[in-house]
Amino acid sequence: MNGIIGLCGGALCAVCLGAVIKQLKADFFPIYTACAGIVFSGYLVYTLLPVGEFLKKITDTAGVSSVFSLLIKAVGISLLCGLAADICRDFGEGAVANGVENAGKGAIILLSLPVAEYLLEAAAGLM
Repeated sequence: MNGIIGLCGGALCAVCLGAVIKQLKADFFPIYTACAGIVFSGYLVYTLLPVGEFLKKITDTAGVSSVFSLLIKAVGISLLCGLAADICRDFGEGAVANGVENAGKGAIILLSLPVAEYLLEAAAGLM
């Protein structure tokens, strides 16, 4: 609970500081917002590390670690590309942001090809 309160307080301070920076030096504002986004995303990753370790332990005991590992990688790619695209949009580069998002989608498709191959082989084995 204290972590969430600190996060919300930090976000409010960041917004207030951002408003001041925007008034005084508007050309530094996109850099500031990008840095603030990176800091808060880093905090998110830091707080989710125990969840990842717990899920890894559970999947190792259940025997589905390879499929779950691909799922975690896909979620990681999605979050990372979304963060990079948001930063690009903060700098006014919408076309680059769309390219990053499309590259992330392509990476997820490439990552899922072994699962699709396995499913097709399983379906062919049933026939």
